[in-house]
Amino acid sequence: TVKKEYAIWIFVLLVFVFYLSWALAAPFDASPDESMRYQIVEFIVKHGTLPDGRDPEIRNANWGISYAFNPILPYMAGAVFAKVVQVFTDSFRATVIAARMVNVLLGCGMAWFTWKIGELLFRKKETGRLFAVLVCFLPGTCFLFSYINTDGLALFTTAWILYCWCRACKEGWTLKVCVQMGIAMGLCMLSYYNAYGYLLMSAVFFVGCMMKCGEQKWDWQQLLKKGCLMLGIVFLVAGWWFIRSGILYDGDFLGLSTPAKYGEKYAQEEYAIDELKPSNRVLPVNMGMSVLDMIWWVPGEWQHNWLVTVLVSFVGTFGHLDIFMPYLWSKVYLIVFAVGILGNSWRLRREFCLTTEFVKKEKKADADGILITEIWRKNRWWNMRNWMHICMVGTMVIPVGLLVYYAYASDFQAQGRYIMPMALPFFYFVTLGYENWSEKLIRNEKISIWICRIGQGTAAISVLLTYVLVYRAAY
Repeated sequence: TVKKEYAIWIFVLLVFVFYLSWALAAPFDASPDESMRYQIVEFIVKHGTLPDGRDPEIRNANWGISYAFNPILPYMAGAVFAKVVQVFTDSFRATVIAARMVNVLLGCGMAWFTWKIGELLFRKKETGRLFAVLVCFLPGTCFLFSYINTDGLALFTTAWILYCWCRACKEGWTLKVCVQMGIAMGLCMLSYYNAYGYLLMSAVFFVGCMMKCGEQKWDWQQLLKKGCLMLGIVFLVAGWWFIRSGILYDGDFLGLSTPAKYGEKYAQEEYAIDELKPSNRVLPVNMGMSVLDMIWWVPGEWQHNWLVTVLVSFVGTFGHLDIFMPYLWSKVYLIVFAVGILGNSWRLRREFCLTTEFVKKEKKADADGILITEIWRKNRWWNMRNWMHICMVGTMVIPVGLLVYYAYASDFQAQGRYIMPMALPFFYFVTLGYENWSEKLIRNEKISIWICRIGQGTAAISVLLTYVLVYRAAY
């Protein structure tokens, strides 16, 4: 137990040092919209109050809007850090790094939860550690935790939510799990909207778990009692922000329609975002394209189609999405991911489809094998682990669907950071696939362990080379 605790804290420390290196390397505003985000931090430090998204002091001259319309919890924490630093120095650079430290620390929190999820979900210790390395040392993940944004909070809270799912599978919906789940979901609401799929799927997962697997009867008392407890905690953690937005913006609780109005009113003509001026934006929906046409479309200045650009950006594209890893390097990552996903094919058949092999094993193991098989038929969809797998697929599909819709009908972009909330479940299935490959093809346990360790080392070396040869070299 002591060795396990040492291992997790050593891992978190390595993550801290590495993420801090990324945060220190980049100059100010060398990342997507960092200057606009920093304006919120600066406003809070200067005035000691939360900004109104319509305030001219923080309104971007080009777009006519600000990030203060959206939840700003990481920027509030960044302002506290910046205020502390300003006690010792007036350095602008030091203040920016202080604001970035919020995401560095959130990355460490995500690393801790990811390690714990690996311990709970995987049959082998080394496989769980491979999962943690793949998530935390993906170049795109490192970049996301290196600058001021709310995406870092989104990844941290999604890791916390998945950790609560794992604990619910192991311990049931105890009071401690419910309280943690409520806090994690509340913080997720204060992050980025593309992570909201976890809120929906958490509700689906919880309600599904309330069906007793054997009897298939709803436990209404526990459903209402624990469900209301979690909703109450979510409201306490996040409700204040949406009530405030509703009051400030005439009922616009989510802060979505008001920015469009102000963008139309104050943005420069070429940047106006309101749908009343569709000619200002080149959108696939306005060009007569279908969604499939957009996915395979290669705009004139691009090297690849929309889909490949998104995937490459998910692996790692830096700066203002203009610093690329070598494409061959990125594609090796994609091939590795694809092979891992394919490793789940026969496991899905084993978990959800009755096979002759399964029946033979049950008959041999127990004289009542047919009865056991019938119970399996009845319960396979309501097994908590299988149900969690289904919900995890949902958490991957939702951010991808939101990005496709956004690119097709609102703002044509191919940014992998918009699908980053799918990282943990995606890498869970990638790692699970390799664990399945290992069990199917390798009989020697020691060889299997060492292959897993080589995978961990390769992923770590790859991201280190990315930092030195691509990211750091660009500055």
